[in-house]
Amino acid sequence: MLISIAVDYRHANVATRERFHLSEARIAKLYAREVHHEIRELVCVSTCNRSEVYAWTASNDPASPAAFDHAVRAIARAWMGSKAEAQTLLAAARTRGGLDVARRVMRIAAGLESQVMGDGQILGQLRESYRVADEAGVAGSVLHRLFDTALRTGKRVQNETSLTAGRRSVGAEAAATAHARFGNLAHARVVVIGSGKTGQSVARQLSKLGARDIVLVNRSLKRAETLAQEVGGRAAPYEAMHVEVAMSDVAIAATAATEPVLMYGPLKQARENCGTATYPLLLLDLSMPRNVDPQLAGVPGITIADLDALHLPVLAAEEARKAAAPAAEAIVEAELESFVEWVAAAAAREAIRPLAEALTEICRRELTFAAGDAVAEHATDRIVAKLLARPMTKLRTAIAHGEALHAFTMTLDSLFSGPPPVPAGRSGTPSRARAAQRSA
Repeated sequence: MLISIAVDYRHANVATRERFHLSEARIAKLYAREVHHEIRELVCVSTCNRSEVYAWTASNDPASPAAFDHAVRAIARAWMGSKAEAQTLLAAARTRGGLDVARRVMRIAAGLESQVMGDGQILGQLRESYRVADEAGVAGSVLHRLFDTALRTGKRVQNETSLTAGRRSVGAEAAATAHARFGNLAHARVVVIGSGKTGQSVARQLSKLGARDIVLVNRSLKRAETLAQEVGGRAAPYEAMHVEVAMSDVAIAATAATEPVLMYGPLKQARENCGTATYPLLLLDLSMPRNVDPQLAGVPGITIADLDALHLPVLAAEEARKAAAPAAEAIVEAELESFVEWVAAAAAREAIRPLAEALTEICRRELTFAAGDAVAEHATDRIVAKLLARPMTKLRTAIAHGEALHAFTMTLDSLFSGPPPVPAGRSGTPSRARAAQRSA
């Protein structure tokens, strides 16, 4: 049974999302422990606007509320570390089961669930989340198939629809907000804190909008220098961040830090030292968790806009993409149907597995004896696939009609499990001399 728990921007404000954010440390703990005896596979997805856990359980009965509830609570406890915190999470989260989970992943990949509809960055973020789970060894065959299908869905939407045409990432929207504030960025000093993907998006869009005085601040100065060279700006040491921000008109924070980096005390002092204490300063916080100290909202002249504040202006841009949404949704439903068919055939694949393994072993042994390893490997797959094509079709039809396969599975298991017999006088792999004699 597929299960998901999600906290995203549609039903949780930035403070709530921050509290339940799936940091790298939380994800590592989830992947390192046995969450629940029935949970076989996990994938965590963490972006600036969502934290979600996807799971596949041994119980394949979506109509069982008890099994669903036990699995959800186990995941929430592993996520938050205690029963009390898990209950708080579940009060703020949305839980889904079965087909709704698969549809959700594919809609996210398509850009239909993004704060900025058609946001092109989400597909890369989903791919990275899947890669981390794969490397941790917690994504099995079902979630592999689900995320492979979701990533294919996202690529199809990008290539076959105009949903992503003229798209803007959250970083680009932040640059547009700064431009709208000043009307002309040519004479504004803008500091970008962070040179990752979002920071790069911000800096590039600022440059396109006419900004000429762009300061890049990053923990790795070399990375900031590389981006500064690209956008015609300059890099500044991380230690000089508060002074650089104090001297700026706009500062945009986009780092992966798990706590504020732009602090109340140091920035207030820097503005006083630089004589800019009364100057207007726009702080745009694109990070999750937030990078700007909330206390700065009370400093005269400073205006803070976080991810929630940026949601309103992007709604207007979203209107232009809504016309493409039906085509994207049709792709999602088509890919969802293919995934459902694959899951439905799982029982048939499991039932016929002992026979498939026995045939594969026998074919490989005999063909290796006759023609060598190279030919045997290719030919075995083709022969077994052709032999099992009709049985698989019959089994899938039986499943579609509601027939149980337990007795059939037990019979095949008893007949074909275990190693096949080796004919007398023949070892598992022929010697070169015997192979040469046979070919002669």
